[in-house]
Amino acid sequence: MENRTGLWSCRAGEGVAIVLVHYDAEGNDRYNLNDEYVVIKNYGGKAVNMTGWTLSDETNNVYTFPPGFILDAGATVTIYTGSGTDTQDKLYWGSSSPIWNNDGDTAYLKDNEGKLVDSWSW
Repeated sequence: MENRTGLWSCRAGEGVAIVLVHYDAEGNDRYNLNDEYVVIKNYGGKAVNMTGWTLSDETNNVYTFPPGFILDAGATVTIYTGSGTDTQDKLYWGSSSPIWNNDGDTAYLKDNEGKLVDSWSW
């Protein structure tokens, strides 16, 4: 399951899946927000327009992918909790506090229609 093979290889969303949630930043999470992040990969054979897709946690903190964001086939993007300048492979939530609970949480990836594409729990 962790390797996303067999039954877990691809889900809805044309093969877009959460690869990793790095929920426990080094040191105090509040002072190291960009060491808290989620990696998403497009396992599919074509680019996916992720405009309006969302990434959220169990308490409904929600990140919305920016207009025009395209995840190319085979590409990954990392969504950091803190602030920075968005690029094709790095996006920033802009939160001033940690999102992911170290003692257990779930990351939900939903498409622009609100359909669950993937989730990652710990």
